[in-house]
Amino acid sequence: MPDSHTASPLEEPQAPTPDLHSDDAFGSMMSRFDEAAQLLGLDPDLYTLLRRPDREFKFAIPVADDRGQVKVFHGYRIRHNLSLGPCLGGLRLDRSLKRDQLRALAAWTTWKCAALNVPFGGAMGGINYDPRDHSRALTEKVVRRYMAGVLDLIGPERDILVPDLHCDEQIMAWCLDTYSMHVRHTENAVVVGKPLGLGGTLGRGSAIGRGVRVLMEKRLADMGITKKASVVIQGAGTVAAQVAREMADVGHSVIAMGDVQGAILNENGLDVESVLAHRKETGSVVGCVNAEAITCDQLLALDCDVLVPGAVARQITVKNAADIRATLIVEAANGPTTRKADEILQERGIPVVPDLLGNAGAIIIAYFEWVQNRMGYAWTLEEVQSRLDRMILEAYERARKAAGERKVGLRLATCMLGVERVAYFDRLRGVYG
Repeated sequence: MPDSHTASPLEEPQAPTPDLHSDDAFGSMMSRFDEAAQLLGLDPDLYTLLRRPDREFKFAIPVADDRGQVKVFHGYRIRHNLSLGPCLGGLRLDRSLKRDQLRALAAWTTWKCAALNVPFGGAMGGINYDPRDHSRALTEKVVRRYMAGVLDLIGPERDILVPDLHCDEQIMAWCLDTYSMHVRHTENAVVVGKPLGLGGTLGRGSAIGRGVRVLMEKRLADMGITKKASVVIQGAGTVAAQVAREMADVGHSVIAMGDVQGAILNENGLDVESVLAHRKETGSVVGCVNAEAITCDQLLALDCDVLVPGAVARQITVKNAADIRATLIVEAANGPTTRKADEILQERGIPVVPDLLGNAGAIIIAYFEWVQNRMGYAWTLEEVQSRLDRMILEAYERARKAAGERKVGLRLATCMLGVERVAYFDRLRGVYG
């Protein structure tokens, strides 16, 4: 949708995409886009348009720390495509934030929204700041200054913020309040992931986990496997915790979990709530009772029905893809499998439900919250869950059909569906000027 406000003079169109190694997050995404575009026979003009973000914005965030000393952080907001509607994208707080990572996530979100038939384009933003290293008061200052810095870029019909790495409901409430103070009215729909009383939605705390579980059960059923599954979850943060709880609630056995400090295993099934309580208290799953300590490398190589990478990008690589013994992989994290590792898994016959589908619950629940905010009416939990299940399974069936017709893997088929849809409507809208 066209912006109704004049763009900031600091906001410049993105330069042409650089050539990056295929195991880099942005390079992996772009190589998959290039392959999808080639198979689709994408028009060269549309290819040029879709291969680069629409806008990139970088700005300074100077704040006085708790001792009164001024520190300068950097904020980013990258909008990839606005053809299908306003942008939707995360806000992440990460000390090692990289622009190429944000570009990849923004583009992934574009293809994901299109493949899911959600009327958004992709965006991503963040601050090179880790709230775990600072006080809550300083985090509030940094977040509010970030919101003030992107005020001309965001809005319920322009760019909607989603909580990402190290962002919780409180941080999203600060984002909402800062924006609302500037526009002089409460604008719930500019931010999603809010507390319920501020326009949040029921079902947010389980949407990603539910999506992973629904897709896992569907894919296993397609493979002729209907028994309760043994599940290994790489990760123990917000996403992984959702997945673990969802699996345990319906009777699947979570036999292993891990974080950056190590991993734990109980072949008879972990007590998920005890593991998550232990991690909340100590900062790691390591040392949890009634579980055997294993390494992170051993975790990925465990014999299991389903492996769920639910932490960060680039966890399944050429170094460990040959060691994986799972029957099925369902990606809950963004970009956990590199391009070359994906090829190894295909050669070994290990099916992968890609992140474009695997963590679709995050996009769909964000869309649901935005819709409810815009209409001023809250849905019941049953309505949220049934609609989420339907949209995820419909997207999966479309991708499976496309994969069969085009004789490609599910990841590439899903990407092709997204690219094709965005390109089609880009062509209809034309080029202004």
